[in-house]
Amino acid sequence: MSDGFAYDVLEYPSHVHPQAHPSRLAAIARLHGISAASPRACHLLEVGCGDGLQLLTLAMAYPHSRFVGVDLSQAAITRGEATRRRLGLENLTLVAADLMTWDPGPDPYDYIVAHGFFSWVPDVVRDRLLALCRQALSPAGIAYVSYNALPGCHLRRLMWDMLRHHTCDIDDPRERITAARDLLASLESDVAGSQVYGDAVRSEARDLLRRTETSVLFHDDLAYTNQPFSITDFASRASHQQLRYLGEADYHEISDAGLTEDARERLAQRAGGDRLQREQYLDYLKGRRFRQTLLCHADAPMLDTADPSMARGLFAVGHLRTDDADGNAIDLAEGVAARFHSGDGAMLATDHPVIKAALAMVGNAFPAALAFEQVLAGARDASLSQAGVQEDAAVLADAWTAAFGLGLLTLHCDPPTFATEAGPKPKANALARMQVDAGSDLVTSLRPSMIRIDSRLALELIRLLDGRRDREQLLHDLAERMAALPADDADGNGEDKPHPHDPAWWRQALAGQLEAGLLQTARMGLLETG
Repeated sequence: MSDGFAYDVLEYPSHVHPQAHPSRLAAIARLHGISAASPRACHLLEVGCGDGLQLLTLAMAYPHSRFVGVDLSQAAITRGEATRRRLGLENLTLVAADLMTWDPGPDPYDYIVAHGFFSWVPDVVRDRLLALCRQALSPAGIAYVSYNALPGCHLRRLMWDMLRHHTCDIDDPRERITAARDLLASLESDVAGSQVYGDAVRSEARDLLRRTETSVLFHDDLAYTNQPFSITDFASRASHQQLRYLGEADYHEISDAGLTEDARERLAQRAGGDRLQREQYLDYLKGRRFRQTLLCHADAPMLDTADPSMARGLFAVGHLRTDDADGNAIDLAEGVAARFHSGDGAMLATDHPVIKAALAMVGNAFPAALAFEQVLAGARDASLSQAGVQEDAAVLADAWTAAFGLGLLTLHCDPPTFATEAGPKPKANALARMQVDAGSDLVTSLRPSMIRIDSRLALELIRLLDGRRDREQLLHDLAERMAALPADDADGNGEDKPHPHDPAWWRQALAGQLEAGLLQTARMGLLETG
């Protein structure tokens, strides 16, 4: 079975990929001197879009932009087209076509996105994608191309080779998956050889079994075509199409913050001022397995180093915490250090009053995005700054750029909007309600991101958030729905347990929980504004 038709037999899981969002791509481009289009008024193409879930969220968020998705799988496009029609999105076009023969049309694209595509197609299709980027990107356009990366994928290649050999005579996708998982499970006890080899194989097998969805295992790890690339090889291919390396969509990946001072010095010496050589040696040190590389035209006016002054036109999002476990307000006095952490280990320490106040504002507003000038004004007021506005602005712009490079903040250009509080008649976005109605507990937020809903109570609440019910009606209807569920299928805490079939019992039980549930729904970015 060819890889293309396999997607019609076994669906690839639909997810949104925040790192490929044009608000983030535009922010990176602008920091590096390229006047990329705002996502509010852009033309974006996604190659290998599947059922178009990413594009559906974009088309909802930016009604004045145009979005196009192309995929070889007719089945995937048919599913996406059905959803597009139900949502009434006239600014999205989904096309089932072969990239080799597809005509992108006369209008240039501000963004071309190809996620999970480049490593899994033949060489001629890779060349076609890069040629398309050269031909169809606007002068300030940005291409996003993700691919498996070397040297890190050498370890995963051990698994790919074993699994493909073990399943080479099996055509049925589900039988191939079963056989692959049986082999992976047996490696825990059966692998021999040196300790280094045995530990590596067992670790890779455990990782595949524990973290990989069944369909992802089939389409990615069992794929007949799965070619990793080094960053220098990839950039060389792109340069043949007059495309230039801009950076990484996960911007913090280019940081050397995890290295020792001596290691950073040696890295700088070996790179000799060459950005690509620095990235290559950094991959040797980090063992990176996957890249999400951004490209621009070779003649674009790109800056190798980010210009912090450009951060003044951007927005910041950050899920931040401090060392203060007591929840007390941060001491904004000058000379008193505060350490800000993200959930994945990034950290920035500062004693500057304006920076401390600004990071606290961003953290308290999460998941909402705050504009630079709004944060600057608020931080100056909170810290009682006596410095000039331009002086504080320059300091804060430097801090935002540094925090972005560390992964502490995410910077955006015109990010999508959503309600951060539940209004009188709260409304969950239509796509999330459709997903819940279809029986899924994985829904799409407006941030965007994928949210796993872990209780039936929360799922029923989302169904009811159609913008027509006030608190009293929500409480009444939610109680009615919960009482009507089977005894082992309703709860308030994600646990199966018997419950009354009396709506009055549920109204009393839920009366004190509804507002907290609505707040949580808002914090997940599920509610529309207005």
